[in-house]
Parts: sequence; structure tokens; C-alpha cells
Amino acid sequence: MVKAPRRKVLEQPLPAHGILYFDHLNAELKSKPSETFKPETQAVIDDLLKKRHEQQDTLTWNDLYTFDLILSRLLTPERLAREVWSLRSRYRDVAGLREYEAYLASKPPDPAGQVEEKALRADIEYLTGEIYLRYAMTPVNQMVSDSISKRVTIVILVGVVIIVLSVFLNQLITSKGKEIEVSLTLLNVLFVGAMGGLLSMQQRYHSVSREGDPIDNVSEMLQGWPRLFLPVISGGLFATLLYMLIIGGLLEGDLFPKLTKTASPDGVKFSKLLDYGKPISSSDYAKLIIWSFLAGFAERFVPDTLSGFISKRETEGRSSS
Repeated sequence: MVKAPRRKVLEQPLPAHGILYFDHLNAELKSKPSETFKPETQAVIDDLLKKRHEQQDTLTWNDLYTFDLILSRLLTPERLAREVWSLRSRYRDVAGLREYEAYLASKPPDPAGQVEEKALRADIEYLTGEIYLRYAMTPVNQMVSDSISKRVTIVILVGVVIIVLSVFLNQLITSKGKEIEVSLTLLNVLFVGAMGGLLSMQQRYHSVSREGDPIDNVSEMLQGWPRLFLPVISGGLFATLLYMLIIGGLLEGDLFPKLTKTASPDGVKFSKLLDYGKPISSSDYAKLIIWSFLAGFAERFVPDTLSGFISKRETEGRSSS
């Protein structure tokens, strides 16, 4: 299970661009008359400025949000409409078009119309809160995504090491002239099919829209990431089934690999099946690898192929009757 980010990680300091934006807000703050601040507000401002100049590594997105919120409450009525337009543009960029359209569907106050000042200020505070929530959650989202990608990479590397060791052992046994030969065809089919399924799921995982509730998105990533490895099993099984379909002659043609075949009056053992079911040339081996990968990557390919056989058999049964 992917562990939730620790508190220390969640409270990581502002990046350089966050510090730059803090200084930009501070420059705007200096233009405000000092008498506009209430004592409690001034105390918060002094604490934030102390962090910036004496302990800048402790400033967080929450501190920047607090600073921005204080400034938004000091806006003059003449600047409210322009601030709303600016925040709506930023919200559309960070939340995505779908969330922004849902926001517009809620009929927020129209800055160009006759709107009460308190309605515009409420909209400004709402947009500011939504924007900074996504600013703060983005690093957490990325950390979880990187953790999952790292685990996927480890799985792939372990599989590659297993294949390399198998090839090495096979060459070692053969070089010593022993009659025992390790058949790697099925092992390669299983591995490539599993990697096809894994890469397919990883692609879909990273292409999932991050729109919506950012906290819920991270929660789903933390709780649902083990599903990422289920296609490893199904990909290996589908590649094996495809391998058997090709050995059985159910899938033939120039696009499919040609495998060695034999017949025996006493029947063929499963171990011999794997020995005989080998590609007859390097190009056929390459085709087998490609089809094994596709069997895992396109998860509906093998099930649809089997369904096609069933439908064809049912159609022939009805026509013969």
C-alpha cells in the first residue's frame, strides 16, 4: 500500500515561484495605509513577514493563502470587479474547464452588473480558497504519482532481471553440453504480456483527469493504486492464451508467427508442447513478442477473439440444424 504523505512532507516550504509571489503581494501591502489594519490582522502580517525574512524556509502555501486573503479583504470597491475576473481566469486554469463550467452554472455574481459589494467579496474569497487548495494539493498529488511510477519501474526491472538470468542459465547449460534445455518461449510470452498489461494500465492511470475535488483525487490514488497491478496477471494469462491459439493453428496468416509443430502416435506431453511450440525464425520470434505484448496491452483483444470463435461456432450450429 502506498503510504500517505507524512505531516513534514505536507508542510514543505514554498517553492521559489511561491516566494516570488509572496514578495509581489508584500509590495502591494506596503502601498496600503497602516491605519487600515486591525491589530489582530497586523499581528498575522507581522508573523508572516518574520517567517519570510528570518525563517523563509518555513513559509507554506497556507501562509501565502492567508496573506493573499488579507489583501483581498483590503480591496477597494472599485477593484472588486477586476479581481473577480482575474481570479476566475486563474480558477479555470487550475481547476479545469469542467469544474469552471460547473462554477458558472451556479450563477456567480456578474461583475459587470449591479451587484452588491458583499457578493463580490464572497466570490473572491471562494475562488481564492479553491485556487490555493489546488496549489497546495498539487505537490502531494505528484508525490503519490511518483511513488506509484517507482513501484511500476521496480516490477519491470525485476521482470527483466528474471529474463536475463534465465537466458544466461540456458546458455550456461547448453555450453556444457548437457541434454537439459530450459525453454524460454513461454516465459518470454508471460513476461511480455504482463508488461503490456502493466504499461497499458499505467498509461490510463496517468491520463486520468485530475479535475474535481483534489482531496478526493489523492484519496482515490492512495486507496486504488493496487488495481494498477491486476493487468500484470491478466496480461500474462491473455498472452499465454494467444500463444496456445497460435500453436493450435486457430490464428494463422502472414501477420502471426510460425511455430514448430510435431505429431506423435502416443500423444504429446505438455513439456514437449513448449519445446515444439518455438518460433522457427527470428522474424517469427519477433512477431510472437509483439503479439504477446498486444495481448496484454489491448486487454479486450484475446477475450474478443475467443468470443468471435464462440459466435462462429454457434452460427454454424444453427445453420447445420
